[in-house]
Amino acid sequence: MNSRKTMIAIGALLLAAVTLSAAAFGAAQNCCKANAQNCCDVAQNCCMAKERQSGAEQNCCMMKNRSGVAPESAAEATLQNDAQTATVEVTSNGFEPSSLKLKAGVPAKVTFVRKTDETCAKEVVIKEYKIDRKLPLNEAVTVEFTPNKGEFTFACGMNMIKGKLIVE
Repeated sequence: MNSRKTMIAIGALLLAAVTLSAAAFGAAQNCCKANAQNCCDVAQNCCMAKERQSGAEQNCCMMKNRSGVAPESAAEATLQNDAQTATVEVTSNGFEPSSLKLKAGVPAKVTFVRKTDETCAKEVVIKEYKIDRKLPLNEAVTVEFTPNKGEFTFACGMNMIKGKLIVE
C-alpha cells in the first residue's frame, strides 16, 4: 500500500514538472516573438533564455536585424572617383552596418563581404534595383547601381536578414 502511494506521488510530480516545463518553453517562445524588436534590451532577455533552451546558434540582436530594425545609425558612403562607395559585412549578427545612407542620382558601388558560414545571408537581394548576387565566403562582391530617392531594403535570399538603404 505504501509503495502505491509513493508511485502515485512520483507520477503526480512528473506530470507537474512536464506541465511547468512546457508552459515555460511556450512562454519564452511567445515572449521572443512579441519582443523581437526589444530583445537586446537588458530587461528583455527572454529570447536569449529561449535560445539557450533550444540550443539555437543565433542571438537576439541577430533577430532584431532580421526584423529590419537598424540597431545603429546609418553609415554614410564615401565619394571616390565620381561614385559613392561603402562596404557591408555579413557576420553572425547580420548585415553590418545594417543601414547605409546614399545620395540620389550618384552612382553607388556597395561591396558585400560574407565573413561567416553561420548565416542564411549567402546572397544579397535589392529588389528595386533587380540585384540578386551570391556572396561566396570571404570574397568581396560589389553591386553597382544609381539610387533613386527613398528607402530600400537589401536582404538575404530568404528575406530574413535585412538592411536598409536610405537615399536622400
